[in-house]
Amino acid sequence: MPKLLLITIPLILLLASVFNVRTTTLPVHITGHIRNNPKDTSAYIISLNIFVKGNDKVLARAITDAHGDFNLTFVPRHEKSFDFFCAGIGIDTILLASVTSFESDTPDLTLLIPADIHEDSLQQVICLKCHKADKVYKIAYGNGLPLVRTISPSGKVTYSNIVGNQYNAETCIGGIARYYCDRDKLKF
Repeated sequence: MPKLLLITIPLILLLASVFNVRTTTLPVHITGHIRNNPKDTSAYIISLNIFVKGNDKVLARAITDAHGDFNLTFVPRHEKSFDFFCAGIGIDTILLASVTSFESDTPDLTLLIPADIHEDSLQQVICLKCHKADKVYKIAYGNGLPLVRTISPSGKVTYSNIVGNQYNAETCIGGIARYYCDRDKLKF
């Protein structure tokens, strides 16, 4: 009998790997609420497109109701973080929060728009995703803001919206996002 087990268990594992059998992961059912940040109440929270991304893939989408509430369901795999974004009328796609894990499979999340900003000991704004401050720039809105042009030795021309210590949004329409992380290429 023990010899049979020694042969059976490796055979089952081999077959599981050949047929790409995945371990079962429970879905996460999020009850969410978008609320205006008391520091900036200019955002319109009705009918916002809320989506969560993991490893640069959209995992779930929802639209907020008249109270800013939404529900999302997705099955987590091997994502490093779950990034909650929103977009809507007059609101560019902005990051609201980045979560690495959930305490349960039915979390209740309240997200502020715009997100609360945290600073390090040098009073530099910390990115919501990478938690670093060295590539975070304040966003400047307005027409005719300069860009930086760089020409490589091979002749390749690149342009950057980062001039000095600010990110030029290239639009005169003021957005709700106040900061840009050049490392993660996102606004918050």
